[in-house]
Amino acid sequence: MWRILSGILLMGCSYAGLSAQSHQADGCFTQMEYAPVLIDNSNQTVTFKCSQATSLDLVQAVGRQARISIGLALGRNTDALTKEQRAYDLENVTPEVALREAARDAHYTLNQEGAVWVLVADDITSRQSSLLAQRYSDFKVDNSSTMVQMGVSLTMWMRVTASPEIQGFGASIGGSLNDERLALKVTPSSTTEEIANMIVSLGSKGMWILRVEPDYSDHVSIDEVEIEPYQHYSNRPNSQ
Repeated sequence: MWRILSGILLMGCSYAGLSAQSHQADGCFTQMEYAPVLIDNSNQTVTFKCSQATSLDLVQAVGRQARISIGLALGRNTDALTKEQRAYDLENVTPEVALREAARDAHYTLNQEGAVWVLVADDITSRQSSLLAQRYSDFKVDNSSTMVQMGVSLTMWMRVTASPEIQGFGASIGGSLNDERLALKVTPSSTTEEIANMIVSLGSKGMWILRVEPDYSDHVSIDEVEIEPYQHYSNRPNSQ
């Protein structure tokens, strides 16, 4: 299966325009940087003070500041994490406290799976749960891949395993010249969620987001596992 999938993945590597100059976090929202300077946050505390921000903004800030691995499994209402904005006034709190607040606001359930904190939508459908729990007998990636490339490979495997009739898969993978190159060894019969957890636990760590259609359909799937590495983000507190 690996040989077949390798042949149908078309990767057009277009490097994203990450600035070579360092930019400090701008209020509530952290700008992407080529090589951000990290501050000491050995206590893994989170500060997020913002007059208007979404639950997803808070979740991203938690991951980037504390450098902890996070997973998000979206449900039927894919906008639950981004639709509503509110004021946040969190200072030097633990990642769990901040994530529980974000989960409560968006109607998600927070679970800890080893070193990964996973937020699962309360309205997740049977199809979405099924793809999250889908197993792969021989999942593989190149020995020197970026986290984003690993996410694209996982998306490819998930689509083809769930829908064998899929004949091709195209992808344009953005990145930076200094992206971490990592190796991933996956235990046979690992699930989508387990593999995603392994990916975001590598290197500088990151966050995965499962975005899949809530119900079965005949048209071409847009299902994906998006991987967001923390490498190009500062871990400074977010405060307006």
